Amino acid sequence: MPAEKTAIQGRVLLVSAPWPLFNRPSLPLGALKAYLRKTLPHIQTDACHLFLQVAQALGYDRYQGVSRRVWRAEAVFSALLYPEHAHLAESLYTRTLKRGDAATDDFQQLVRQVKGVMGGWLQRINWSALDLVGFTISFCQVTASLYLISKIKDICPSLPVVVGGSSFSGERSADLLNVFPHIDYLVVGEGERPLAGLLRHLTAPRPRSIPGLPDGLFTADTKPGEMDRFCQLHRLDRLPAPDYDDYFNMLAGFSPHHRFFPVLPVEASRGCWWHRQDAAGQFGGCAFCNLNLQWQGYRTKGAQQVVLEMDYLAQRHQVLSLTFADNAFPMKQASSIFDGIRGLGRDLSIFTELRANTPPSLLRKMKLAGVDTVQVGIEALSSHLLAKMNKGVRVIDNLSLMKHCEALGIVNASNLMLHFPGSDDQDVNETLHSLAFARWYRPLKTVSFWLGLESPTYRFARRFHIRSVFNHPNLKKLFPEPVAANLRFMIQGYRGDRTRQLKLWRTVEKKTRQWQKDYDTLQRQTGGKPALAFRDGGRFIIIDQHLPMQATVRHRLTGISAEIYRYCHIPRALKQVAGMFAAHSPEQIRAFFKSMVKKRLIFEEGDCYLSLAAPASWLQ
Repeated sequence: MPAEKTAIQGRVLLVSAPWPLFNRPSLPLGALKAYLRKTLPHIQTDACHLFLQVAQALGYDRYQGVSRRVWRAEAVFSALLYPEHAHLAESLYTRTLKRGDAATDDFQQLVRQVKGVMGGWLQRINWSALDLVGFTISFCQVTASLYLISKIKDICPSLPVVVGGSSFSGERSADLLNVFPHIDYLVVGEGERPLAGLLRHLTAPRPRSIPGLPDGLFTADTKPGEMDRFCQLHRLDRLPAPDYDDYFNMLAGFSPHHRFFPVLPVEASRGCWWHRQDAAGQFGGCAFCNLNLQWQGYRTKGAQQVVLEMDYLAQRHQVLSLTFADNAFPMKQASSIFDGIRGLGRDLSIFTELRANTPPSLLRKMKLAGVDTVQVGIEALSSHLLAKMNKGVRVIDNLSLMKHCEALGIVNASNLMLHFPGSDDQDVNETLHSLAFARWYRPLKTVSFWLGLESPTYRFARRFHIRSVFNHPNLKKLFPEPVAANLRFMIQGYRGDRTRQLKLWRTVEKKTRQWQKDYDTLQRQTGGKPALAFRDGGRFIIIDQHLPMQATVRHRLTGISAEIYRYCHIPRALKQVAGMFAAHSPEQIRAFFKSMVKKRLIFEEGDCYLSLAAPASWLQ
């Protein structure tokens, strides 16, 4: 006998505004909707991935061109939110454009088109039938969300509005409620439990004032000292799989030439195990990072749960491309997770972020499971600079991971951060030295440092040669002066050694541009195979060293030399090598290493050594 249908006692609409990546559903919306359906089945929860509708209307290339730059994206809806200041938003937008940019240079036409799409959407919703509307707000979504909220309140002033997301999880988040009185509630931190508690109150038969709001939920009356009352789940193992049905229903309604195969976001954890609370004037985690303000601690799902969720989502939506949204992948469960994914027998295409000390054996399991693209937290090729950033790794670890990605055919889409405050000549010289050895691997994308609100560089500014921090000047182009002065944005401005940093890193910028050109040439020469690779002959190995527009240099190592080269496929200390090959003195081994370093076949850092040639057999 079929189960009796639960009577609907309330309605909530969750919205993700432009400008997230259009080709994947919103994970926050999917997770929140699934949780509310499980916890409050009597409430009808709808999720609107509104950014997808805007992308379809603008054209996917134009949308992507706008969404790639934070200030550019925020400028569009700023012109709608504050039409009297639209000329300032336009000047900010125009300043972000570069030659050959996919984003349109007709700002006013873009604004008119977006306004038309938003107007049509606002008219189609029966706002008076809702009990609550919620917005999840991350990078690029601030002005869009605020504009839509203001229009919703014009239509239905009594409809409660709640906002949350990573953009408002830091210091002075409650200021948003004073600056924008249209917002009734703010979730600081994880959203599931606070949102469920709010809905229970709003849909009660006799609504009553909440004597004390639940932890994690705030109003304009919240005192500043109460902003640290997080209310997050203790465990993640009872969470249902994200509900992306609304996204796929919207996509199915598009004309055939506007449809595409999306990428499905999944999560195996929340928070970051490298990030820790400050203690005794010290900080944990990467110095520049502010991505974990909405979490307290680090929590993971079980390996089987992750695998079953991925299989469920892939089969339900008939999609094979997935991306892990974790800030720090759970290393303790990683081996079991990827063994389980491989056991599904699906031809998956998976993206994930990694730390540079990921073991090669795990990387090979990931490749077999379907991981074809990773972003590694490399950030620097100077150990002196990596220490300042508190990365917890060395250059030799970064190069090792880059090599193994190259060997496995995994695209390493990682960054090289320039202009980090407090960088000096040693950092630059070490980077230039390392680039001569990294030239065989996929180039890193150069990105300029930006100051994140409440990151360690923000909280301990003086340690990083930062004299003062303040709201980024671009805010004054997005918001009127009184608003800009009282709103904290995730990107902050600062005074320090920026001019010096721009000059200091020019040589590295030039070298990395040449690196990209050379790598493209080498890929054509090798047919996409590693430019530095060795073939194993048992008692000997042959190393092929390709150079741009030059003849291949071939090296043969025999006997103990070949054994040592194989042994150093991961960073090895001289003491380890000498212990493994005790028949040879440390001096003899060091002389061998010296000759290999000179030929750029081995990288040396202190008394540690790494063989740079990728094993050709890994691509077979």
